[in-house]
Amino acid sequence: MLKIAVIDDDKFIHQKLKTYLDQFQIAYDFDFQVDYYFSCEDIQKALMNGEEYDLLFLDIEFPEMNGTEFGMLLRRKMKNYDTQIIFLSAVKEYAMELFKIRPIEFLVKPLTYDRVSACMLSFMTHYEDASGFLEYTMENIRHQIRIREVYYLESHGKKVEFHTKGGCFMVYGKMNELIAGCADQFLCISRGEYVNIMHIVEADPKTVVLTDRTVLHISRGRQSAVRDRLSEL
Repeated sequence: MLKIAVIDDDKFIHQKLKTYLDQFQIAYDFDFQVDYYFSCEDIQKALMNGEEYDLLFLDIEFPEMNGTEFGMLLRRKMKNYDTQIIFLSAVKEYAMELFKIRPIEFLVKPLTYDRVSACMLSFMTHYEDASGFLEYTMENIRHQIRIREVYYLESHGKKVEFHTKGGCFMVYGKMNELIAGCADQFLCISRGEYVNIMHIVEADPKTVVLTDRTVLHISRGRQSAVRDRLSEL
C-alpha cells in the first residue's frame, strides 16, 4: 500500500487534504494510507525511526525548520531520493527555488480539489514509471532491474554499461531496445550516454549532477536539448 504524509502546521490544511484525498481515493480507486504531521521535526523523527513514505505533501513556511530546509536534509543528509514531494505554499515565488530538492509538484494555497487531484494523478504516473523495469540478457538469462535503481547507461558498441545503485555491469544489447517503452525516463546527454532523469539533482549548461554525486558532462551538440528537457521538470 502507498503511504502518504501531510506536513503542515495548520489543522485546517490537514482537514482539507483529508477530504480531498478521500474523494480522490474513491474516484480513482487507489489504495493509500495518509498520516498527518505538524512540523518538519515531527516527520524527520518519524523517518529516523524507520517510517517510510512514498509521497509528502510538505508545507514550506514553518516557525522553525522550514520545508525547503527539510527537503534538502531529506535528499542530501538522509540520502532519500525515492520519497516524492509536493510542496505547499501561499507564496508562488518559491516554485523557482526548489530544483535541487526535485519535488514533483508545487501547490499554491488556497488548495482546491481539482489541483490536488491533478497532482495525485501526476504522482501516480511518476510512481508507476519509477516502479517499472528494464530488461536485459546476461549469460543467456533474462534479467530485470527497477528503473529507479539505474543512474545512467552508456553504450559501448555492441554492449551497454549499466551504472546502478548496486554497481556497474556490462551487457550485450542496443540502447534503443533496452529503454524501449520507458525512453521518457532517460535523457541523452552525449552520444551513447543516457541519464535517468529522476536521478538528476543539479545541472548547468555543461554538466549534470546525479543523486550519488556523479558529475557527467553534456556534449556541445546536446546542450540545447538537455536544457529544454530539464526546463520541463
